Amino acid sequence: MEHNRARRDTRAKRKRKKRGRGFKVIMTIVLIFVITMAMLACMAAAYIKNVILPEADLKLDEYNPNLTSTMYYKNPDTGNYVEMQDLYAEENRVWVEIDEMPQDLLDAAVAIEDKRFYKHNGVDWIRTAKAVLCMFTGANVQGGSTLTQQLIKNITTEDDVTVKRKVMEIFRALEFEKNYSKEDILEWYLNYIYLGQRCNGVYTASYKYFGKHVSELSLAECASLIGITNNPSKYDPLGHLEIVDEETGEVTTSRDFNKQRQELILKSMLEQDYITKEEYDAAMAEELNFDNGKDTQANSAIYTWYEDAVIDQVLEDLMETYDWSEEYAKTKLFSGGLEIYTCMNPDVQAAVDEIYNNRENLNFTSASGQAIQSAITIIDNETGDVVALAGGVGEKTTSRGWNRAIDSLRPPGSSIKPLSVYAPAIELGYITPSSTYEDSPYKTENGKGWPVNATGRYQGTVSIAKAVRESINTVAVKVLDDVGTQTSYEFMRDRFHIQLVESRGVEDTNFTDIALAPLALGGLTDGVSTYQMAAAYSVFPRMGTYKEPRLYSVVLDSSTQEVVLDNTQEVDENTLSERTCFYMTGMLEDVVAAGTGKNANFVGQDVAGKTGTTTSRKDLWFVGYTPYYTAAVWTGYDQQERLASQLGNPSTTLWQKVMSKVHAGLPYKEFAQPDTSQMKAVTVCAVSGKLPGPACGGHLTTQYFFVDDVPTSTCTLHKIEAPKPSTGDGEATKPSEGEATEPEGGGEGGETTAPETPATDPTTPTE
Repeated sequence: MEHNRARRDTRAKRKRKKRGRGFKVIMTIVLIFVITMAMLACMAAAYIKNVILPEADLKLDEYNPNLTSTMYYKNPDTGNYVEMQDLYAEENRVWVEIDEMPQDLLDAAVAIEDKRFYKHNGVDWIRTAKAVLCMFTGANVQGGSTLTQQLIKNITTEDDVTVKRKVMEIFRALEFEKNYSKEDILEWYLNYIYLGQRCNGVYTASYKYFGKHVSELSLAECASLIGITNNPSKYDPLGHLEIVDEETGEVTTSRDFNKQRQELILKSMLEQDYITKEEYDAAMAEELNFDNGKDTQANSAIYTWYEDAVIDQVLEDLMETYDWSEEYAKTKLFSGGLEIYTCMNPDVQAAVDEIYNNRENLNFTSASGQAIQSAITIIDNETGDVVALAGGVGEKTTSRGWNRAIDSLRPPGSSIKPLSVYAPAIELGYITPSSTYEDSPYKTENGKGWPVNATGRYQGTVSIAKAVRESINTVAVKVLDDVGTQTSYEFMRDRFHIQLVESRGVEDTNFTDIALAPLALGGLTDGVSTYQMAAAYSVFPRMGTYKEPRLYSVVLDSSTQEVVLDNTQEVDENTLSERTCFYMTGMLEDVVAAGTGKNANFVGQDVAGKTGTTTSRKDLWFVGYTPYYTAAVWTGYDQQERLASQLGNPSTTLWQKVMSKVHAGLPYKEFAQPDTSQMKAVTVCAVSGKLPGPACGGHLTTQYFFVDDVPTSTCTLHKIEAPKPSTGDGEATKPSEGEATEPEGGGEGGETTAPETPATDPTTPTE
């Protein structure tokens, strides 16, 4: 008995111990869970406080959407700003105050889109919870966004489906409703929604669909209008959508879908006591007459090329600076009462317009019927401002169309060489203008030499100065090979801010600009714009400083004079040394004085620049500068075709016509010079670039060198020839067949030339 009792007590103790251990395990798990959740809650709170809340505040800045925005330019004579152009919204939107909207319109929007709109504080937690539940269960996700959240998505760019975006949207909505009334939110929402047929907002849509002011809409028309916004492509009553039932063959049109949506909205309004049964029945029975009425497109002005460019730049900067959606940024830009202070110089722009607005200055049509086109960008060397541009030739007939000066990326041909080849080579100490290279093929494959020069011949030993002046392709390739394609690519990207293609795969082909042909000869994958080229070349007359080009200096709020965009704080970059810029300018002056760019020259100013011609003459360039301005000109066809040889290079002549007018009346000004104490004038052989030997008398030239670059070796290319034997009649004997002779007088500039080597490449060489 005692023994059995002891056994029972022992078993009871064991059970109690087991229960105790189980309880401890459970409590440990619970404690771990609580601690984990607390840690997660703390982390979430910290994340919300440090990441979400600082970005959650979204203000409309007391914005009056009916104010006119204006662009200004500075009068160069007085220094005062002058009105340039009022801006008119290009989109089909006219703002209407909420007091002018019928109550039925407001009620219809709330009833179908956000029935607890007047009760929540920006977030409908019931709808949000249902949306989350649907997401986890795999059911169809029902929209959880309130009208406030939808408005926020309309005026920001944050519409990606992420947890952060959803959390941000919630907190923004909560903050938004602390600052704005329900009436404010409804007014903005109804002026922002897209309603098909290019209609933004209820004002324009009312005229488009019903031919009347929004205040005159009936209940039935209000419901029909609000119904469109859910899916304009489906519910647009003027649309052409037709869905055929495969079983019955019945056709349902956009107008039918709109009617179904209208009836759903009317039913919701009845259920939520916004309308009576009598009003519901009358609206259901009302026949809708879609007027297909007038557009209220506000913009009838044709902006200039420069104004187009400013609008695009300000719009882009507003979106980037404030994280606004494009629609909201457009509204702010065109109707927000902004003062935009542009960098346009009216005198320079007038010179551009005089040439580019006159089609007779470039009047040629290709065999396929395309009219030849051109673009130009001019930059002030001192400030870096874009003072003038033109995106096409002839009368401008549209606003904010394709602006060739900025939007067109075209291969630059040899105009890239000073940027990608010669400037890096001088900067890194590989060459000076007097350095020599062999003008001969870089490589030969299948009996063909590459590259081929534009002249179709090779000249043997030539100086870098001659190679630049005559745009010799072989030398450019060989110098680039010494510099390295990767180094050249980085110079273009980091110093001249021209973005090239590092690597791009298209199907089974990989494209890259990090190669000899693209960087030395300008056959780039995408190309460059005149805007980019003018900015890059302006580094040379600025003695090595890169300034980011700008079209405007500042944008102010006209009501408060607060700064909206500040474009005056850019930092100058030391891109090249004075040594490199001095040598490059000297060589590019020779291009204009006696080389491929002679047609760009004009009297009264020093001019430097470089031509460019792409394969088969599809793109022609001239990029040049004076001490005052840098300008880049491109000529070609919008759809690439060969430009007839008889045209020459119209880019050089257009450049000359514009820039001679721009500089008319400006005093002569020298290019900036480095410290003369570092310079030395030295007479050298123009062929070898070395100190002259006894036989170099006909090939001498004087050049300025930095002291460390003065040649020290003597030319051995020229030799004193022995007197030719006499035939007895006073005449020299003729050389035997096949014997080489030195051409009389040498080549261009008095330099001797090697025997011509015929081009073997059947394609037209680039220059």
